[in-house]
Amino acid sequence: MRDGYIITPNGKKICQFKEHNLHILNYSAPIDKKLSLDELKEHIYTIPELPNAIAYVTSYYERRWGFCISYNELKELPDGEYHAFIDSEFKDDGELNYAHIIIPSTTGNTKEILISSYLCHPQMANNELSGPAVWSELIRWVRSLKHREYTYRFVIVPETIGSICYINRNFKTLKENVVAGFVLSCIGDDGDYSVVLSPDENSLSDIATLHTIKHITKEPKIYKFLDRGSDERQYNTPNLNLGVTAICRTKFNCFKEYHTSLDDLNFITLDGLRGGFNYARNLIENLEINKKYILTTICEPNLGSRGLIGTLSIKGSYNVEYKKLRTFLAYCNGKRSVIEIADILGVEARSLKPIIDKLLEFELIKEINTKD
Repeated sequence: MRDGYIITPNGKKICQFKEHNLHILNYSAPIDKKLSLDELKEHIYTIPELPNAIAYVTSYYERRWGFCISYNELKELPDGEYHAFIDSEFKDDGELNYAHIIIPSTTGNTKEILISSYLCHPQMANNELSGPAVWSELIRWVRSLKHREYTYRFVIVPETIGSICYINRNFKTLKENVVAGFVLSCIGDDGDYSVVLSPDENSLSDIATLHTIKHITKEPKIYKFLDRGSDERQYNTPNLNLGVTAICRTKFNCFKEYHTSLDDLNFITLDGLRGGFNYARNLIENLEINKKYILTTICEPNLGSRGLIGTLSIKGSYNVEYKKLRTFLAYCNGKRSVIEIADILGVEARSLKPIIDKLLEFELIKEINTKD
């Protein structure tokens, strides 16, 4: 795509590609033709319910040409002869680019957490730039971790066709190694916190996301796979079935600015992006700590002599932290995961890390090797 515009009967140049990418139908065929307003209208796309927005419209696998314009501007166009011009070209030797970054576990664990986003929507902020922005910050943060229980596979692709290509090239590795995965989409606005669950709704990704989202917002938006729309469709194909969830602020197709020129840099905010990053980071922290432990003593251990609780019993001295520690131990039966115990306690799994570290230090719990 090199250029495109319409010249009106009075000589005004409108729908200029160089002013806004969305003015030209994505993958438009070339055109250089004079025609009437009625003929032109057959190739113009608008959104009447958002009269000031330019639509994002794409022609997939069929050659057509067209322009996108605001509904209000369309209504003002006069009768007469128009000149439609689009300078585009279809190449037979095109290519598809994707990238991945593998950050290894510090423990030698080859099991992977997949974190995927996409680059393909022109001139859109929430539905395009927010995912890669949060994705890249997560890479920096994961690399900074001194301890990584899992290996991390960060993938960035053109949506749909890119993930299909990536899966084609990496099917066996993904199938054997990925234990949880998340697609980052529309994750930079100030609206909801949302999740699209996997088809079975019981994968490790589902469990971790449902646990995390309820601790980051009091009003989580939880959608079934029926409401899918991004690359979770491909990662959860029946032949691969990675149990991936899509995590968003306001979910794709659930904000009026979606797939329009209104999804611009004014729609996303720094606080929105930080919230999206915290959502994804907390998910990872909850997964990192989500092991299974068993109590090493037959009955309750003496916590006071180890300095883990107070040694003076007086009314009111049995505080919340003491109760949390005792209850955690009481549920450490080698079968429940940390997330499951955290749900019983009504706390977020990652908040239990100080307790777990102390109990491991005194050898009061031991990890169950779930690989056996």
